[in-house]
Amino acid sequence: MYYKLLILLCCCAIVTVPISSPAVPFNQAISLYAGYIPSVGGNLYSYQQDNTFGSATGIDGINKSLPGFSTATIHRLLGATAGINFKLVISDFFTARVGANYFKNVWGGKGKTVYNDAGTDRLLECNYSFDGFDIPVTFGIIIPFYKDMKITFSCGVAYAWGRYKNKFESDAPLSYKGAFKGSAYPLVINTEGEYFVNDKFAISTSLMYYRGTTNVIKDSKTGDGSIDYAPIDFSGYRFLLGVSYYFKPI
Repeated sequence: MYYKLLILLCCCAIVTVPISSPAVPFNQAISLYAGYIPSVGGNLYSYQQDNTFGSATGIDGINKSLPGFSTATIHRLLGATAGINFKLVISDFFTARVGANYFKNVWGGKGKTVYNDAGTDRLLECNYSFDGFDIPVTFGIIIPFYKDMKITFSCGVAYAWGRYKNKFESDAPLSYKGAFKGSAYPLVINTEGEYFVNDKFAISTSLMYYRGTTNVIKDSKTGDGSIDYAPIDFSGYRFLLGVSYYFKPI
């Protein structure tokens, strides 16, 4: 509850601050960016993977092979992300930012493994997916290099919502389908470098790190007759490229 109030107050403060002030110079900018997220969703652990298929480490431990079985490696999810960021620059050395991002897995999470079913080895087909959005609010410092380059270090917190799905099918016959939806408030750390092509436009590269996980969530897909439990993990790095427009010349 207190995190939600903090984010709301920060957003209101950033939006309502005037572009210029008699005492302190302000500038504002809007940025568009896109990038990728290695291992989006973390190891995608769930109770059924541990209890039924013997993988206490989620997707990391479910890959197995046996002679006579045609298996295919199940890789961690690679995610793509895109977003928009509004930032306030104060006296050229301080910044406050609020953004909105969408992310989704674009590769990995599919394959075949084997598991032991009451003494019988069986082929298991696995499928994972993860998507969601987040709204980060960060504050930081700016280090100028000459006139056309700046490096920014900032940190803060985000509201993040995610949706994690898994599916396991074998010839037992067996089919488990899980769907988990939830939100958390991960820590956000951002390092950004900007190069100004002119007084108002800049291109940037960023490295962001999120750290936060929901509580364990009950499976909402009960049509398969089973119940699963899993957390939703927003932790991980994000590598971004973007472009910014500054409302006033730098």
